[in-house]
Amino acid sequence: MSETRDHVSVRLDNILLDLHTSPCNPTIFRVDDDLRCINQKLYDPKLLSIGPFHHGKDHLQKMQQHKFKYLKLLMGRRKESTVDKYVMAMRSLEEKARKSYAEVVELSQDEFTEMLILDGCFIIELIRKYGLDNLRQDGDTIFQYEQVLSQARHDLILVENQVPLFVLDQLFSMTRTGDPDDDFLYLIQLFIGDMSPWPEEVSQLAAKTSLRSADHLLGLVHRIWCSSFAKMTANRAIKTEEEKMMAINSASELQEAGIKFKNCKKSNALDIKFIKGTIRIPGFAVADETESTLRNLIAYEHTFIDNHPKYVTDYAFFLHSLINSSKDVEILRRHGILTNYLGDDHTAYQMFNRLGKNILVSADFCFADVYDRVNGYSGCRRNRWMAILRHKYFNSPWAFISFLAASMLLLFTLTQTVFSILSYVNHK
Repeated sequence: MSETRDHVSVRLDNILLDLHTSPCNPTIFRVDDDLRCINQKLYDPKLLSIGPFHHGKDHLQKMQQHKFKYLKLLMGRRKESTVDKYVMAMRSLEEKARKSYAEVVELSQDEFTEMLILDGCFIIELIRKYGLDNLRQDGDTIFQYEQVLSQARHDLILVENQVPLFVLDQLFSMTRTGDPDDDFLYLIQLFIGDMSPWPEEVSQLAAKTSLRSADHLLGLVHRIWCSSFAKMTANRAIKTEEEKMMAINSASELQEAGIKFKNCKKSNALDIKFIKGTIRIPGFAVADETESTLRNLIAYEHTFIDNHPKYVTDYAFFLHSLINSSKDVEILRRHGILTNYLGDDHTAYQMFNRLGKNILVSADFCFADVYDRVNGYSGCRRNRWMAILRHKYFNSPWAFISFLAASMLLLFTLTQTVFSILSYVNHK
C-alpha cells in the first residue's frame, strides 16, 4: 500500500509544475492600489471596454453592439463576406497577446480571439472615421453627440483598457484603404490632438514616432507627447544624492521671494526652465478630463523600470509642489500659464493637490536643475531684500508714490541739515 501524500505537498507541486520560470515582459497592467485609492473612477471605463480587464461588465454592453456594427460596416466597405482572415490572423497572435497582460486572462481561446477582433477593429475604425469623415455613416451615435465621442476617446487611453499595439497594427494593415491619409500615426495624431493638456502641435512629434517603440495605444500617446522632451533631457548630467533637490516653494511664496512667472509659448510642453529670476512654463489647460488623463499616464509610467525617466510623473509633481492654494492657481492663471476650464481656482487647486499623492518620481528627477536654480535664487540674501522692498513698498502705484515722497522728504531734510551745519561752521 503506497503512502498517501500530504495534500499541501500535492497542491504546491502542482502550482510549481504549472509555473513558468522563463522571463515574462508584460506591457499591460492593472493600476496599483496606492494609485487607485485616490479616485477609482479615474481608471475605469464609462462607455466601452477594451481588452480583458473590464470585458463583460454590464454597463459597457451597449457599446459592445456598436463594435459588431463597426466590424460589419468595415467588411461591407471591403466587400468581404466572412471574418475568416481576421480570425486566422488573431489566432496566430493569441499567445503573444496573452503574454502582454500582467495577469492570467480567464477568457478561452475563442473568447480571447473574438475580443481581439472586435476591440481592435473598433479602435482602428473609430480612428479612421474621426480623421476621414467620408467614412462615417448617418446615424452613428458616436459622431452625432460630442459627449459620446469625447468619452469614447477618453476610455481608449485608460491604462487598464488596452490591447497590444501589434494587434492594432496588424488589423490596420489588413484593412487599409486607398486614401493617402489612411496612415495610422497620422490618424492617431488627429484623434488625440484635442485631448492634450498642452496646446502643442503634435504632428511633427507623431511623424518621428515609431509604432514598434510603443506597447499599446496609451503608450503611443505617451511617446508622442513626451518624445521631444525626452530628447532634450537625454544628455543631462546625472546628479548625486547630495545634489538632488526635491523641494520647492509654492508660486505665491516664490513670487514673494522676487521670482517671476512667464508662459513659454515656443517651448516643448514639459520643458520648464528658470532663467534670470523667471520660471518659464509652457501653457497648459485644466478641464474635466485632465486629471484622469494625467493620472493614467502616471499609472503607465509606474510600470517602468526604476532607471527609466517618468516625464509626466515628474511634471505632475512639479505642479503639485508649485500649487499649494487657490492663490497659486490665480498667479499662474494671471500670467497666462494655466487656462482653467474647471470653473474656479479652488477646484483646480484640489485637482493638483490630488495629482501629487502616492506617486513615485524618477530616480533622476527631470526638474532637479530647475529646483536647484530656483532655490539658489530665492535663498540669496540680496534677492530676498529686493523682494521684501517690492512687496512692502512697490506693490501698488500709491505705495510707490508714498515711498518716493518719503524718500524725497528725507533727502530734503538731510540736505537742510548739512547746509545748516556748514552755515554754522562758516559763521564761527
